[in-house]
Amino acid sequence: MSAIGVIGGYGSAGRATVAQLRAWGLGPVVVAGRDPERADAVIDADDPAVLERFCASLRLVVNCTGSPPANRVPVAEAAAKAGIPYIDPDGDEPLHELLSGTAYAQPVVLSAGMLPGLTGLLPRLLVAGPGRRLVCYAGGQDRFTIAAAADYLAAVSRSAGRTFAVWRGGSRVERAGVPVIEGEVPYFSEPASGVPFLSPEMERLARRLELAELVFYTVFPGSRLRAALVAPQQGSVDAEAVVRASELDAFGRSRYQRMVFQLRDEPSMPTIVLSGRGSSELTGATAAMAALAVLEGAVAPGLHFAADVLDPAWAVERLLDADAVTGLRVFDAGATADSPEAEEGTI
Repeated sequence: MSAIGVIGGYGSAGRATVAQLRAWGLGPVVVAGRDPERADAVIDADDPAVLERFCASLRLVVNCTGSPPANRVPVAEAAAKAGIPYIDPDGDEPLHELLSGTAYAQPVVLSAGMLPGLTGLLPRLLVAGPGRRLVCYAGGQDRFTIAAAADYLAAVSRSAGRTFAVWRGGSRVERAGVPVIEGEVPYFSEPASGVPFLSPEMERLARRLELAELVFYTVFPGSRLRAALVAPQQGSVDAEAVVRASELDAFGRSRYQRMVFQLRDEPSMPTIVLSGRGSSELTGATAAMAALAVLEGAVAPGLHFAADVLDPAWAVERLLDADAVTGLRVFDAGATADSPEAEEGTI
């Protein structure tokens, strides 16, 4: 059996992807990259000829390099020439635009991570018809790597103007008057801040589900990280500052990520709560899940976002079997952050 290749498989998200692929018996898995001490196969992801030779030996490739969109195109192109599927945990709108216009004979799945990815996929379990009101909360106590911090700052720069925006009445509404949450955030067991932020993924979700309103809060249990992540809009922070802030906030605390999705227009307020060990771990689990769906023939050829083509009910079953997930519940509201349903470690 030919192998699955994971480029950048020794980074934090890459390691998690490799571990989950192997746990689900999808090996052999070849870890590729520039570092000969950590990679099974030494390759230069900027060299098209090297990439084409590497992809020719695989049945599927996952790109976990965290590179800017333009630097990810050669890997996707090499996969297409080799006739194998391409999975990318990153690669939101900018990469999609760069790859559009090509007819792909195999699946090309972008945004197969935690955010974007799970944040666009799981709400589809709740929304059964148009005109609904959805509120989302995502965040936790986590440490940023330099690469993750650089990716986040680049995303904020590309998405300028969406902080404090919501989706309402069929379009994005800037400065919509939705307040910052301070103190108690639903299903988070510690004091936190919630800042409204409307990403391209959330806009796609709102259009797809024909939502009347969507409010998405990025949740920060630590004050230092929140201050550091708001500052990029004034151009006054760099990736190292974000890493330092995350380490100070997380000192002495357990890492976790939590995502909450809630319908606000039903008396029972149907809710999904997902808890995980960290953003890298949840991203790795999602990338591996996308690879599994592709290998099972559940994804058609062509260019896709993961949240649009993965089946949410199937995804929940896979997540229940993922080491990255410490708790996953779908239930009606009435539980609180202190109830068993909201505690980490319950599935």
